[in-house]
Amino acid sequence: MSRIEVRAEDVLTVAAAGALLLFLGVKSFSKLHLSEGNYWDFAFILLPVALLVFTASIRYAFRPVGAPAIREMGAQTGHILRDWSPFLIFLMLYESFRLNTWDLVSPVDKDAMLLRWDRALFGETPSVRMDSWINPGLTRVMVIAYVLHLVMPPLMGLIWYRRDVKVFREFLLAVLVAGIIGTQGYVLIPGIGPGIAFPSLFRHGLSGDVYQSITGLMDSARAPRDVFPSLHVAISSIVLWYAWRRGRLTFAIALPVVVANWISTLYLRYHYMVDVAAGWAVAILSIALASLILRIEVSVVGLRSKEPQPL
Repeated sequence: MSRIEVRAEDVLTVAAAGALLLFLGVKSFSKLHLSEGNYWDFAFILLPVALLVFTASIRYAFRPVGAPAIREMGAQTGHILRDWSPFLIFLMLYESFRLNTWDLVSPVDKDAMLLRWDRALFGETPSVRMDSWINPGLTRVMVIAYVLHLVMPPLMGLIWYRRDVKVFREFLLAVLVAGIIGTQGYVLIPGIGPGIAFPSLFRHGLSGDVYQSITGLMDSARAPRDVFPSLHVAISSIVLWYAWRRGRLTFAIALPVVVANWISTLYLRYHYMVDVAAGWAVAILSIALASLILRIEVSVVGLRSKEPQPL
C-alpha cells in the first residue's frame, strides 16, 4: 500500500491554521472573504502557479508521439499545486488578521512604546528624519519599491522551482516560518505605524497619483496592525539571501530592489526602525530554522525507509 508523503511545510501550515482557528474561534473565519483589495495578494502567488501549469499544458499539447499522456500531465499539475499551496495558505492566515476579532484580542496599540524604543536607540524614529526628504519623485520610487514585496517572493520561488526543488522548499519554509513568527508579533505588540499613530510629527504630506492609487489598494489588503516585526523586511531579506545563493547576477539585481523596499517601509511611515531590525532578526532565524526543519525531515524519512515493509 502506498504511503501518503507528509512534508514539513504541510505540518507547519496545518499547525499554524489550527492554532489560529482555536485562538480566534470558528465564527471569526466566516468573515474572511476575498475582496477587490485582498485578491491582489493572492494574484501574485497564483500567477507563477498558472505559468507553471500553462507550461506543462503546452508541453503536453506539443508532445512527440509516445510521450506521456494526460494522466502524467495531470499528475505534474497536481505536484505543482501541491508544492505552491503553502504560499496560499500563508496568505489566508495573514488575511485573517484583518478580522474585527483582533480588536478584542489586542485592543491596545503599542505604538507609543515602539516610538520610545526608537527614540532611545536612535534619537528619533527614522520616518520623522525622512520627512525633509519628501518629494513627488522620490515618493513614486518608494511606493513602487514598497509594492514589490508582493512580486519578489513568488518570483524567487519560481526561479528556484525551475532549478532546484529542494532549495525551493527551503525558501518556502523560510517564508512560512517568518510569517508564523511575524503574526505572533502582531498579537503581542500590535501597532499601526508612525504615519497613522503620530501624524503631528510630520510636516510634509505624502501625495501623488501613484501614491494614492497604490497605497490605497495596499492598505485595503494589509492587516491593520502588522507593524512589529516588519514582514516586508523579513521576507525581502529572505529573498535576498536566496538570490545570493542563486548567483552574483541574481543578487546584483535583487540587492537595490530589496534595499529600496527596506527604506520604503520607513519613508512611507509604515514602520519604526525597531520593526525593521526585528524583521532582519526574523529573517535570520527563519532561514536557519528552515534548513534545520528540512534536515530533520530528511532524517525522519531516512529512518522510515529503513523500516520493514509489509509483505
